[in-house]
Amino acid sequence: MCKKKTRLDCVKIFSSMSLGVSLMKLTEKHDKIPFIQLIGKIRLIICLIIVVAISLIGPQLTGMREVPADIQFLNWLHTVIPPSIGEILKVIYIMTGANVTAFVVAGTLGYLFWKRYWEEAKYLAFASLGILLLIDQILKPIFGRIRPGSFSGDLASLVNVDGKSFPSGHAAGSVVFYFYMAFLLATHFPHFKKYIYSGAIFWVGLVGLSSTYCRVHWGTDILAGYSIGFVWLSIALTLLKRAAPETYYFPKS
Repeated sequence: MCKKKTRLDCVKIFSSMSLGVSLMKLTEKHDKIPFIQLIGKIRLIICLIIVVAISLIGPQLTGMREVPADIQFLNWLHTVIPPSIGEILKVIYIMTGANVTAFVVAGTLGYLFWKRYWEEAKYLAFASLGILLLIDQILKPIFGRIRPGSFSGDLASLVNVDGKSFPSGHAAGSVVFYFYMAFLLATHFPHFKKYIYSGAIFWVGLVGLSSTYCRVHWGTDILAGYSIGFVWLSIALTLLKRAAPETYYFPKS
């Protein structure tokens, strides 16, 4: 019995040593650049501020708590946006829904794998799946905020939705996916950087606007979603820079 136990312990030790050696080989070239240097001090500070702000503000928006500013904002949108533009915003909301977005992400991953952009595809999958799990499986159940349509009949949603409201997965997911792709495109096509990021900002802004116009989310849901998306995007891009610093990391001199 003692011999068997000793033999098993040796196997465990050898396996641990082998795993450790493998991890050292995988991370050998990445350890040269500190994580804080890759993410940037300013971006890191902003991310920490966002985390603290969400942890403080989120509990104030749980359940059916009334936020007058949110109600006023949703009503105001319908006074300034013409119905014809509103119909376009409804289409945009549907186009950027979970099912369509999943198809777009899958297609993008397929293209990246086809072109052998292994690291880009890996961290896009991490970013897209990670933000989905973070919002839908962790944050929304924690805060449990109801959607506008469930709060009042006067704020009935213009599209069929279910689930909780805070923070907006629509907003967070759009920040992560479109700005991740904007980063890739801007890196490989630097001459078009201004136009690429301008397009991403415009489209992500429309996603948030369409969500509030359709009364699917409160304004604070969108702001929180954008903020959390920024944090998760920062993590994903930092990991990508760490994996491929020769392509995506350009320190300022």
